[in-house]
Amino acid sequence: MTEHARVQAAWERIEEWLSRYAPLSHSLLREPATPEQIEQTEQVIGVALPLAMKALYLIHDGVRGADLDELGEQPFAPRGEDDPWHRQANAVDFMPNGQAWLPLEHVITAHGGPLSALSGLSDQETLPYVPVTASAKYTMMDGTYLDPTTGLLGTWADAQEPISLAVGLAEWLEDGATALTEGRPTRILGMRPYMTPTGDGLTWFDPDPTYEQDGWRPVTA
Repeated sequence: MTEHARVQAAWERIEEWLSRYAPLSHSLLREPATPEQIEQTEQVIGVALPLAMKALYLIHDGVRGADLDELGEQPFAPRGEDDPWHRQANAVDFMPNGQAWLPLEHVITAHGGPLSALSGLSDQETLPYVPVTASAKYTMMDGTYLDPTTGLLGTWADAQEPISLAVGLAEWLEDGATALTEGRPTRILGMRPYMTPTGDGLTWFDPDPTYEQDGWRPVTA
């Protein structure tokens, strides 16, 4: 099976799980990107997206809420866990690393902003990496990228050099899909899936029982 076919199959498993068990997270998925939007993104960032990444964006153009401002104005005094803004904010970082899937417009801004800044490039250099996810909770100051040359994912974060994960997009998604269905931490990053306090969203944390004290519940098989 080709890399992009594996990506499609793995994502299908994840999305099926979201639709059944985390409908709020599922509702934040955007419409598919068009080939024209993908081409425009490539032109702006100066990097060709691998076929596997294109396949993913032709299913959905990331999520709504990768920038939390897209969810509306954050309430000054929320009513509690049922507050609509906070329910969505809790449910948006649902990719298998506890981050949000970036829409193409945010791929462009993350590529030209925080990721480029952290890589220490000169003004004349083009960053060869493509952002894939970023933490909505932490205002896109950490995330994952794909290196089109090697096909491998890596991580970037404030005040850190980019670090390769030595796995591709398909392997990462397959690991996440299996972790969801088996109710266990991922093998690649060791993060465990948790349901949000309202029970309709998904995120991922390092396994820690203190999250349960705040109402988060680990996913079980």
